[in-house]
Amino acid sequence: MREIDYDYIAKNISSLSLIAMRVYKNNKEIIHYDLSNFPKDPASPYIDTLLQVNEGVNYYISPYEHFYGIIKHGEYTLILGPTFQITPPKNQIREFMFSLDLKMNYMEQYQQLLSSITPMPLELFLHELCLIYYYISDKKLELSDVAIYDSHSNISKQNIDNQTAIETNEQMTNISHIGKRPMSENDIHSINDIASAHASIDDYNDAVTPAHTTYLFEKEMISCVREGDLDRLNELFKLNSAGRAGKVAPTYLRQLKNIFITSATLLSRAAIDGGLPVEESLTLSDKYIQHAESYNNPEQVMNLQYHMVIDYTTLVNEIKKGNRYDKFMRSVTGYIREHLTEEFSVDQMAQDLFLSRSYLSTKFKKETGMTLSQYIQEQKIEKAKSLLKTTDRSILEIATYLGFSSQGYFQNVFKKLTVMTPKEYRNQ
Repeated sequence: MREIDYDYIAKNISSLSLIAMRVYKNNKEIIHYDLSNFPKDPASPYIDTLLQVNEGVNYYISPYEHFYGIIKHGEYTLILGPTFQITPPKNQIREFMFSLDLKMNYMEQYQQLLSSITPMPLELFLHELCLIYYYISDKKLELSDVAIYDSHSNISKQNIDNQTAIETNEQMTNISHIGKRPMSENDIHSINDIASAHASIDDYNDAVTPAHTTYLFEKEMISCVREGDLDRLNELFKLNSAGRAGKVAPTYLRQLKNIFITSATLLSRAAIDGGLPVEESLTLSDKYIQHAESYNNPEQVMNLQYHMVIDYTTLVNEIKKGNRYDKFMRSVTGYIREHLTEEFSVDQMAQDLFLSRSYLSTKFKKETGMTLSQYIQEQKIEKAKSLLKTTDRSILEIATYLGFSSQGYFQNVFKKLTVMTPKEYRNQ
């Protein structure tokens, strides 16, 4: 067996792609190259999870839509990342720093460091992972062989079920060929039958194969979103040939939710390419994912995914036709979202947007029926509600993070807009 120089691989891949690379031997870090020199490794919250993956090539989507590639070969695990398809907006970086418990005075430095990472299309990133795996293992993989995990995944559980499915599928030649060749009409019907039959866990485990969603269908759908082409999208749906996803979860419902999260990421990026404002697109993605996670019925998730594709395509279509709200409102609401966790005044906003304060306030009130201060407070409280439910940070920390002058003031505003205290909201 030839000896693999992992230090050489990590050093050159990191230098070539400007993405941090770590090498673990028996789950102990032995090599770490990071040209950005982050004060705290962005991957630190996820390392224990990433080290649980099975042999082969895998990638993980963090709660902040950062991509991590994981290559496991024998006793070695290589972890690459983070990377992303577009550089995260400033407010998302601040939220990520908040989750890492970093002080806000690192904000500008951390933003510059994240900006130094070269954005990389997901497909290109996966090809890079497969190439590295081939070099160290002499095994050739296709993109359909890459396992997908996300921030809601229980990777240990998935690995056990994936192995069971693989062993089962070796005996099911009438199913396991799907995705390995162009799909026939019979294949498509069999897939649709499974999806529409309220499959039990046993049915699901038997039927799922390692193949992932048909690449050409996904590529065409993303193109429709990017172009805002509703007519072509409707024709695409009529073909009903999306294929099926490889098994990435222990249950049919979790499978659909995992695929939904990946789709939301890709669709939001396509919509941004089509002209939808970055913050609006990412916020919409977050809302759709939250809705999907709240569902307990597979049909609800599938229906929501259909509407998500239509929604993004419609928004881009309206932009291209000039039917979206005007540049003024996009600029103002985008500015507020970008600076939501900072202390800023209306005067500062007007100056940054090259508008007079009186024009800014008057026109905003005319367009929305509320003052800028009211709107900003509403947005801050919406963010606070999300943090109260998704983090264990204290009420004081959340109030400070959102720029409130005191915890008492934050609690008063919160109760005024939600009719309950922050503590009551968290505990409900």
